[in-house]
Amino acid sequence: MDSPLDEIAYLARSENRVRVLRTIAEETLTRQQLREDLSVSRTTLGRVVNEFEERDLVRLTERGYTTTQTADAILEKFVPLLETVEGIQNLDEAIEWLPPPTKSVDFRHFRDAEITTSTPENPAAPFDRGLELIGEADTYRGLTSTAIPSYVQVLHEGMVQNRLNVEGVIEASFLETLRNDPERAGPWYDFAEADAISVYDGSVPINMHLLDDVVLIWLGEHDEDDLEVYGLLESENPSVLSWAESLYEEYRTEADPLDTTKMFEE
Repeated sequence: MDSPLDEIAYLARSENRVRVLRTIAEETLTRQQLREDLSVSRTTLGRVVNEFEERDLVRLTERGYTTTQTADAILEKFVPLLETVEGIQNLDEAIEWLPPPTKSVDFRHFRDAEITTSTPENPAAPFDRGLELIGEADTYRGLTSTAIPSYVQVLHEGMVQNRLNVEGVIEASFLETLRNDPERAGPWYDFAEADAISVYDGSVPINMHLLDDVVLIWLGEHDEDDLEVYGLLESENPSVLSWAESLYEEYRTEADPLDTTKMFEE
């Protein structure tokens, strides 16, 4: 009998083995159906299936091949690990830029995330991508510690034109920015009148936008109270969306409506 590490290595070192076993685990199939579904050669498929039978990973029934309890138990642990590595590889260097709250998300849910970073040709690429997606959205929910003027403008225009349902939570410290720059305050009166923005009296450790069924998360490093942005993470993964909605509601529950009568109080 092979050692446990040898058993893991047997499956892990062949993408064809993983694909075939996962496919059989999902549905009982004949060899012909497997060939059609996976587009593998007869020789390769035959070798893999024969090896699986020898290792008691699959068995042949009247309807086709099905996985054994041994295979199901292995896949139950192996697949999440595989997907976690896929998520880490997809994030690449951006894994170091994730804001603290995202550490509660299983990395495997980031395997289909898109990362937009600055390029020499377009240093503002992450910001442009965010604006593009907001322009296409019907609903917006934001959880942020600050507000970029160009984003405020787009959100404000969408709200007053009834094209965009706007709702958000912002860190109370941002009001100091408006006090120091009153010319930026205009849209915030409309946000307050529409009861669109709530103020959280504490630290908001993430800058995040929820657009319909898309989550946008700003990536970077904090320099004292400022965030140095390195990129924008974009995800439609249901688990990431569920996490983001739960986090947003957590802060929204603890926040108070934006009160313009207090907005410029010292």
